[in-house]
Amino acid sequence: MKEYNVEQALEKLKLYKITTHKESLRRWLRNGTIKGIAPASRKKGWRIKEQDLWTFIEQRMPEEGIQNPFTTNVVKGGDEREFYRSEMWWEMARKNLFEGTIEVQKSDIHACMKAKNYSNKFEEYVWKRINEHTWQAKPRIFYLHDAFLFNSQRIRMDATFKQAKEQILYALIEHLRKKE
Repeated sequence: MKEYNVEQALEKLKLYKITTHKESLRRWLRNGTIKGIAPASRKKGWRIKEQDLWTFIEQRMPEEGIQNPFTTNVVKGGDEREFYRSEMWWEMARKNLFEGTIEVQKSDIHACMKAKNYSNKFEEYVWKRINEHTWQAKPRIFYLHDAFLFNSQRIRMDATFKQAKEQILYALIEHLRKKE
């Protein structure tokens, strides 16, 4: 039976947009979320059986067309897929298992507002809301997979941008614009 090392397994998880961070995968291996073979030494690293990796992917990505080669079951897609992704996201967020954070600066907000041709008044409103959201000296927004946490809400990132910071800021600005 085929086995994957951490780098190979991470490529599969990236493909299905489960995670892009090697440390998340290692944490899941250490706490048993993904069944793996513990390393005998640091040099050897974790090993993951193909069937165990597919089982994990199936649990996290119930969408039409993803099929474990060891089973004949295909989970149907549609709204059900987003429901399961959201449930998984909240489960991980409650455990503070975020992939990372972005530090927001006023110049970042200004650049986004200028690109969208929004008013200075709206820019001040967005900056005020971001500062209300944070409890740290510098405003930060935590993200996980394709969404971020803002004022106890899961907001999907804007995938039309390449960088996570842009994906988060533009999605946040649109979220706040719709609320206003």
